[in-house]
Amino acid sequence: MTALLVSIASYGQGYQDVDSTYTHTKLDQDSLYYDEMAYLDDYHFLDNIFLVGQVGISHSMSENTRFGKFFDNEKLSFNLGVGKWLYPSFGVRITAGLHPQVGRAEWELSDAYPDYFGNYTYNMFSGYLDGLVNFTNILLKYKEDRVFNLIGIIGLGYNHTFGFDKDKCAVMSRGVNRESGKVVPGTDEKPGVMRYVVNTEPGNYFAAHVGLQGRWKVNPMWDVIGEVTFNGTDDKYNGHEYDRVYDTYFDFLIGAQFHFKDCHGRRRFHYVKNLDTAVLDRLARMMDDENEKLNEANMAIPEIFEKIKFNEALQTTVSFYVDRYYITDAQKKNVKSVATFLATHPDINLIVTGYADIETAYPAYNLRLSQKRAQAVYDMLVNEFHVPENRLRIDYKGDTVQPYTSVNEWNRAVIFFLDRDGGNSQILESEKSQE
Repeated sequence: MTALLVSIASYGQGYQDVDSTYTHTKLDQDSLYYDEMAYLDDYHFLDNIFLVGQVGISHSMSENTRFGKFFDNEKLSFNLGVGKWLYPSFGVRITAGLHPQVGRAEWELSDAYPDYFGNYTYNMFSGYLDGLVNFTNILLKYKEDRVFNLIGIIGLGYNHTFGFDKDKCAVMSRGVNRESGKVVPGTDEKPGVMRYVVNTEPGNYFAAHVGLQGRWKVNPMWDVIGEVTFNGTDDKYNGHEYDRVYDTYFDFLIGAQFHFKDCHGRRRFHYVKNLDTAVLDRLARMMDDENEKLNEANMAIPEIFEKIKFNEALQTTVSFYVDRYYITDAQKKNVKSVATFLATHPDINLIVTGYADIETAYPAYNLRLSQKRAQAVYDMLVNEFHVPENRLRIDYKGDTVQPYTSVNEWNRAVIFFLDRDGGNSQILESEKSQE
């Protein structure tokens, strides 16, 4: 099972290769996403973190417990953990929990002297480092709104035992006289005395486990989870050493999982839908050609701007790729053109207004994206082209305003509005009015 889980995790990660040019993970045609024209969004080290809390039962399977009643071997257990998904197909977590256990004396003694021998209880603290493999995302490909996921668990850890039922264990260790049927006063070896020795001192033991988890998505923030793990640990963990290498126990747990927000304000992995490269190039060339013509006109006849109304927009814009706010080299010349315009018109200030296309994400995210775009242009004007800060101010509309109605992709832009005497930025209603 270990080899299988590790190989599947490696296989799942093999689909993905990092493109250092754009600092995001691009996918090939066999990607972990339904849409091949997509890429995994950029994530930081502290993104895709989750917390988990669980409650359930631990079923002891140490020597002799199988001879007792099945439900007498189960105790209430608790588990807490924190983890991180590295990819949609693979993650890690650390858990710690309290798992009370049950031990049992030899079945001959327990049947013959039930008042003295039988079950005894003790506590166990466990800690595990687990690898998580999302089988659903590997077999069916990733889908952000999928409700159910099946996840494999494999981990290493340690078990700390303590809190043995010392009174019961002391009686079993002293033993019972076979002839009188009474507990002997001491622990010396004597003929005819039957005993079951339990070491009640706390102990620490290595452990390993494998299991499966079912995860049901309630909303972007919460999951309901149910899992079962088969745990193996040292034969001595129950205080009694028998002729076997290890003892085992099962954990059956249910609980809730909480997902923290990532750097984009989301709580789940997100694949950004990308246009075909040829389409992007064509759109970029169209916008660059138009902007170049407008820039040349602006430079040749600067006095035309003296006749522009205070709330009118400049023809020069800065365009962006989908879900991005970095300024490409092709668009940097447009920023430079705006800086040149400001240098030749010292009495005019500008409102740097950011927009996002309505198909990128949800409104709150698009609002932040448009703000980042406006901020990026503002920073370039100030830091690289030395435009005074008091001649610029930032505005952003998200997807509430779509300046270009015929080509949605063109709304991924920053537009500049004249801001004489602190005027308000114009709200564009249609592409026609922009023309």
